[in-house]
Formats: sequence, structure tokens, C-alpha cells
Amino acid sequence: MDVEFLKYKFRDGYNGVITKTKWRVGVRHVQVTYMLLCAAALGALRASAGVALLALTDTSRRNDSYVQMTAGGEGERGAALWAFFSGYALALLPAELYLPRLGDKFVITAVLLINGSLTALMPTIVNKGSWTALCNAYFLMGMTQPCIAPVNRALLDNWLPPIERQTAACIIDTGSYVGMIVALPASGWLSGSRLGWELIAYAQATLALSLAVLWALLTAASPEQHHACPDAEREYIKEASAGYRKKMQRVPWRSMLRCRRVAGLALAHAANNALFVFYLVDVPLYLKSTGLSLQQCGVQAMMPFICLLTLFATTAPTLRCLLKSNLMAHLFNVTYTKIVVNVLGSVPIVAGLAMSPNMPEQWSYLRLCVLTVTLGLLAFQYSGFIENVRDLSENYRGMLIAITSAFASVLGAAVPLVTGIILRNHQNETDAWRVVFCCMAGLYGVCSTAGGAAGGAGFALWDRTGGRDFAYHNTGLSPEDASQLELLDMYPKKPMAATPSETIS
Repeated sequence: MDVEFLKYKFRDGYNGVITKTKWRVGVRHVQVTYMLLCAAALGALRASAGVALLALTDTSRRNDSYVQMTAGGEGERGAALWAFFSGYALALLPAELYLPRLGDKFVITAVLLINGSLTALMPTIVNKGSWTALCNAYFLMGMTQPCIAPVNRALLDNWLPPIERQTAACIIDTGSYVGMIVALPASGWLSGSRLGWELIAYAQATLALSLAVLWALLTAASPEQHHACPDAEREYIKEASAGYRKKMQRVPWRSMLRCRRVAGLALAHAANNALFVFYLVDVPLYLKSTGLSLQQCGVQAMMPFICLLTLFATTAPTLRCLLKSNLMAHLFNVTYTKIVVNVLGSVPIVAGLAMSPNMPEQWSYLRLCVLTVTLGLLAFQYSGFIENVRDLSENYRGMLIAITSAFASVLGAAVPLVTGIILRNHQNETDAWRVVFCCMAGLYGVCSTAGGAAGGAGFALWDRTGGRDFAYHNTGLSPEDASQLELLDMYPKKPMAATPSETIS
């Protein structure tokens, strides 16, 4: 077999070998497009929840709408959002652990059907039920949200050759943020109609249910199950993935959870997630308290997320290139440099949160700029977090992100609840918002500083417990190809043994 082999680092950080083949567009890229649309739809559902509840409790439109407005205060709105994000936090870790083994497309179909059905029934739940019924509905919707990401990764493993998987995963993850960006102004615009908040619910239901039908009818779990996939593309995917299977690794739970650097990562991730949730669900309410309409609130609440996505798309690869070039290692101590950069990155965010509620009402554009830049700076923290995960572990990066995400989701779920308790019926008072922003600034500053102080450099000892850093094997290669790899010193015959300093007694 005349094949050219290239050394490659896979999505989870594993070293391996890929075959150099010509890139072709096919049915697999249509599948990635449907995954992108589903991720964008669920991101839109997540972002529009805060605006929909804000429109639901907007009693100023009692005589300007066909639908009934609920007399609930900020406490009830915060409880409903807490139910949504707590359901997300509760289901996140089990979904990451067990759903990748399933990898079936009907999981995503079920997620879309549940979210679409509940949003379609939301007007009935509100009009015939109570805030308790609304919280239960949001809790169930939140539990379904984390199920889509692990299933998407499993489907990508089935559909794409290894060299295309990382790029496709990044595109799909970006789709979730794009859905949030589009949903914020769209929800504000829909809330201004005569149907008010009910039109937001019906639009959400239409989007989710339509995608559920398209996904169920036009996609498949693998190329072998897709009737429109040509034989040539099936053979291409099969041959490109034939030599790779993921090594079954036993996760060192005890050593991982007792690691100081893992605790630091969890704190840093929690700080970032708390700020993200605050901007997603509470900043539109703050903008409305300054005298803006819901349509204006949706547009202005969108600006910080555009800034965040743009900066992250540029800073993450730039930082990665700098670290790969070893330029920073020659000039500075990497460990202390990361700590200093983390602290310096958190100071402007804390300052921006403290400044925003203290600006005069006529400085609306300056306030928007401060809010936008504050969330945009979170891109640097996200980039640093990803590099810290890569620096800590090579074999368990996905599990590390799942653990820290679960902890961060618990803290993020508490943000709307605490905000609702502080504001209660004082959401239009500047002093109450000063307390909210100062609490958010203090929480972010403490968690981010503690997480940076607990950081370090180099792989952890428990990362090498398996005695080998190859997690993909080329067992499907012929003897001639295997001998060619041995000559290139890219595929050793024996497993790589751990060094004495890496061995854990």
C-alpha cells in the first residue's frame, strides 16, 4: 500500500500517525452542518430564556399585549433560571461519562423534541399552572442541554477521519455561541409584538421541533447507516480510521480529585462560568433598569458576546503558537508567567464590573463599552484555562474539562438565584444593582486569583499511570506499513515505559 504517514496530535492530546490523503467534501460534511444547526438551536434556547422571563414579568405592558403578564418578581425569575442551570449542572457529568458510549443520533432527536414540546407548552404551563410548574419545566429543559455535546463527539468519531475531527468540533462549539448571539436581539424583537413572551416560546418550539424532524429523517449514526452516503466516501472514512482505536484508560479519580492544580482549574473555570451566566441572564435586566426597551436590551446584550467570540477566536491560536515556539520559556519562567498573566487578566474584569453600575445614566454608550470590554477580556481567561488543561494532562484532558465544568455549572446556577434574592422588588434601584455587581466582582476576583495561585507547569504524575502516552493504535496496518513506521521512528514496537520520576508508588 503506497501511503505517506504523518505524525499527528489528536483532539485529546494523544500522539498518533495519520495518512496523508486528499481532502474531499461529502455527505459527512452535511452531517456536520446538521450538528452545527442543532448546537445553535440549543444555544438559542439557552440565551432566550432570560429575555422570555423578563418579558413575562414586564407588567408595564398589561394594556399593550394580547397575552397575560405574570406578577412575579425578580425572586421568581431568578428561581426559574436557577432551576434551568441547576438541571444543566446535575446532568453534565453523567452525560459526559456515559453518553459517548451510546453515540446514537436519537439522543439528539429526543433532546430537541423535549425542548420543543416544553417550550410549546410554556404558555399553558404559565397560564394554568404556577411558578413551581414553570421551574419544573425549566429544570427538565436544563437537564437535556448537556446531552448534545458528548453525543456530537461520538458521532464525529463515526463520521469523520481523524484529521478532520478537531476542526469540525471547533465549528460545532462555535455554533452554540452564534445561536446565543442571534437569540438575544431576536428575543427582544419578538417580545415587542402583541403576543409578547408567548411569541418567543412559539418561535423556540418551531425551531426545535423542525430541527428534530430534519435530524431524525436526514441523518444517521454512521456512514454505513446513511442511505445517501456513496460507497467511495464510506471506504475513504473506513480506511482513514482503520488504524486508530482509542485506548481504554482507567481514570485515576482519587489522584485527580486530590490534585491542587485540578482544584485551581475548577476555581478558575467557576469564575469564568459565573461571569458568563451573569451576562447571559442578568445583564439584560440591568439594561432594562436603565430605561431601555426590551428590544434595545437584546441588541446591547448581544454586543459583549460578539466581542468575546471574536477575541477568543484570535487569542487562543495566538497563545498556542507562542507556547509551541518555546519563546516564552526562553525568556520567562512559565509557571510564574501564567500566574502573573492570570492575575493581570482578572484585574480589568473586576474593575469593569465595579465601574458599570456607578456611571451616570446619560453615559449609556460608555457603560455599554465597559460591559462589552469586560466580557471580551474573558477570552484571555478562556485561552489560559485551555492551555492550563493541556499543560496539566495529556491523557485525561476531556475528563478534566468535564469535572471542572460540573463544578463551574453549580456555581453558575447560583448566580441568577442570588441576584434574584438581592434584587427582589428593587430591580430598578441603582443601589441594589451596585450590590449585585460588587458581589459578582468579588466572587470573580477571589476565584480567579485562587485558581491562578494554585497553577503550575508540566504534566501531573497521575497522567502517566498507564506507562504510555499513545492512546491510538495502528493495529489495522499491514506488516509492510508497520515496518515503514518503525523505520521512521514514529511507531515503536514496545510501549513507552514511564520514567522513574513519573512512576507513582
